[in-house]
Amino acid sequence: MSEFLRVEQDGPVVTLWIDRQPKMNTLTVAMRRELPALFQGFDADETVRVVVVRGAGGKAFSAGGDVAEFLTLAPADLEQWGDTCSAPERCRKPVIAAIDGYTMGAGLELAVACDFRIATLRSEFAFPEVRLGMIPGSGGTQRALRLMGMTRAKLFIMTGQRIPAARAEAWGLVTQAVPDDGLDAAVRALATELAERAPLAMRTLKTVLNRGAEAPLETALELERKAYAWLRSTHDYEEGVRSFLDRRPPTYRGR
Repeated sequence: MSEFLRVEQDGPVVTLWIDRQPKMNTLTVAMRRELPALFQGFDADETVRVVVVRGAGGKAFSAGGDVAEFLTLAPADLEQWGDTCSAPERCRKPVIAAIDGYTMGAGLELAVACDFRIATLRSEFAFPEVRLGMIPGSGGTQRALRLMGMTRAKLFIMTGQRIPAARAEAWGLVTQAVPDDGLDAAVRALATELAERAPLAMRTLKTVLNRGAEAPLETALELERKAYAWLRSTHDYEEGVRSFLDRRPPTYRGR
């Protein structure tokens, strides 16, 4: 692992820290290339139930990509490079972006690939690529469009404007905007709640939501029905029902 990415685990919650503070946590090519393997590892680790992504230092989640590297990459490199920020979405476990500060460009693309975005009110968001003669190329246009809707996405991305957390929440870009001193508590509360849920149901639900959103309604409904029926064969489904009937807390095994 590079010196700018570090992992900490506290029980079922693992935190991936982006820690390149002198450069506002901008993402180098090397850092981005590490993301798929890191998230694959979280996915495979049965002790991990929730992943949190954070930027160190309190000034930026990530202010984007390292612009100095952009002209060193060929078009074919950029096409492959762009897929790295999709790693949180491919992870079958819930992923929370804990945002405090500037979240722009590739940093915002990484955040919108997460399932939840909790941001401090002092945080600011932008896709400034158009001001550099380019466009977001790591999922930003399509994920922002699906979160914000066409009208707001065009205004936000085509102007490259910077918006505060309160507006980002109102526009659907972030899940929740919290007071500047409330980020840790809000992230902990959500992570704890998610970690208590049945892990098989959680990863199945994430797949059904992500895949179903882009499918015709009948296809999405069939996916939901088949996923529900498959869960009936698992220990966790039976444990959830029996614990409810027995009026006791469930003990999920991920089986």
